[in-house]
Amino acid sequence: MGRTLVLKARAKINLGLSVVGPRLDGFHQLETVMQQISLHDTLLFEPYSADNTFTLLCSKPELDGPDNLVNRAAELLKEQVGTKLPGVRVTLYKNIPVAAGLAGGSSDAAVALVGLNQYWQLSLSSANLFELAGKLGSDVPFCLRGGTALAQGRGEQLEQLPLLPFFWVVLALPRGVAFSTAEVYRKFDRSKLGKPDLSPLVQAIKNRSRTDIAGWLKRSFTNTLETASLPGSREVKSFKESLQQYGLNPVLSGSGPTFFMLTESYVTAGSMARVIEELGGIPYLCWTSGKSQLTGEGEG
Repeated sequence: MGRTLVLKARAKINLGLSVVGPRLDGFHQLETVMQQISLHDTLLFEPYSADNTFTLLCSKPELDGPDNLVNRAAELLKEQVGTKLPGVRVTLYKNIPVAAGLAGGSSDAAVALVGLNQYWQLSLSSANLFELAGKLGSDVPFCLRGGTALAQGRGEQLEQLPLLPFFWVVLALPRGVAFSTAEVYRKFDRSKLGKPDLSPLVQAIKNRSRTDIAGWLKRSFTNTLETASLPGSREVKSFKESLQQYGLNPVLSGSGPTFFMLTESYVTAGSMARVIEELGGIPYLCWTSGKSQLTGEGEG
């Protein structure tokens, strides 16, 4: 293939997350409602001189290594087809913050599967790609499908939900803080297993009720992993409390440390972003998205 290909890898937030219990494979049984957002990395696929050579360059050079999920996605595809393939160089332009609970690496991997399938003209089906995505990580299948979904198992069992009504999404990242997902899972409060119950959230989304969705997000407890993330970091706990003192309603995404807030008003979203900056955090202003990497269809 002689042409270049440019694809966006979109981040996600967790509208609710419940750790149900441990699994025999060392992971945890989850229930989580994930929502794709417009914040994205960009992957550029272009010809490379050497046959059967895959090269990854990243705007953050420290992420170039073999453990990057884009590299692992390429190796997985090579193993799948077992034939000599045209050389390709992928340049990854990072915009999603790293180790922030937004599935940036997982989304990059999902886009790598889709992009390389196109670039190498492998003709692998959506079902094939979805199966490979599950081998790369728990969030990769969702990042492949996009939209709004209830994820179960370790995250790979997806029930697509109606697209969330449009909301502006304001992300609030405490400056200088990054969490290890594995460490957060080791430290959460086991007495909170199975909590919160996500059924009211799922029903609110199925009803497309903005009022009920907003009501869910105003709950004090929407994510089991807060029981590790907030006690484990005084900076993050203090940051959330400061946002609340301004009348905001921050919700933790994934294992953190990123919080998010939803609003229907662009003016309100801008005001939220200014508060985050005043408190020393890093704001990202984006919106809910329903774009599928598999079909390219959807909103945002």
